[in-house]
Amino acid sequence: MSRISKRKLIKVLKGDLEVPVSKQSLLDQMAKPVTQEEWIKGYKKWVEDRTLSTPPEVYEAIENLGKKKRRRKTVANN
Repeated sequence: MSRISKRKLIKVLKGDLEVPVSKQSLLDQMAKPVTQEEWIKGYKKWVEDRTLSTPPEVYEAIENLGKKKRRRKTVANN
């Protein structure tokens, strides 16, 4: 079970946490569409907020620490 503060739980139970969407606010959003550039910026921020703070290269380096490199056989010229 995930943890939630008492204050937030009370807001959720009362229904105050969600922002109500009115028809007028929805029409205002549709009248002024988001540009592709703004959407991409927002998407990148959303992804950053929901991913690990450590870059994947660090995890790959940790994973490869214990692995031994395979030696290739040298072919002697006869």
